[in-house]
Amino acid sequence: MIGGAIILSSVFILSSKDKAEKNSFKKSLKEKISEELIIGVLLAIGTAFFWAVAYVSLNQARIISGDVFVPNFFRVSFGMIVIAILGLFQREYYEGFTKENKKNLKYFIFIGIAGMLSLGLADAIFIKAAEINGLVLTSTFTVNTPMIQQIFSILILKEKFRKRFILAVLLIILGNYIVLFL
Repeated sequence: MIGGAIILSSVFILSSKDKAEKNSFKKSLKEKISEELIIGVLLAIGTAFFWAVAYVSLNQARIISGDVFVPNFFRVSFGMIVIAILGLFQREYYEGFTKENKKNLKYFIFIGIAGMLSLGLADAIFIKAAEINGLVLTSTFTVNTPMIQQIFSILILKEKFRKRFILAVLLIILGNYIVLFL
């Protein structure tokens, strides 16, 4: 519990805003405190809940089938079918293929590749690691995602480096140490 709390505190440190951003954020927050904000928070909580259910059920499917990639193949296939059906009724899904958006098509392809790597490959690797290490230990390592995202944001997206990033990294390492070794 202590290690998890330390790791979560690093996420809050990474997501906190600079002073100038805080002032403009407070103004917009006062305007935005409405159902939209509440719905956003509830959707984020729902996402965490459904991810947890998905990983537990995918791990159970791995135990039953004796394989990681077969259950993940079916999960990704069903997901593609559902999204394709939804896309038939929402034309904005296909806007990337219009003549006006042709210049953005390479970005959509990169996003598709990243989605394939995360949904298909990364999830299969996660479940394979869970088979070897167990879900608790594997999940402990995957909480390093915000730290890795921050590194990529600085290197690739050229976001501003903030001193609190170092503090957040140290907290993540300390939290992992507590969970794994104490």
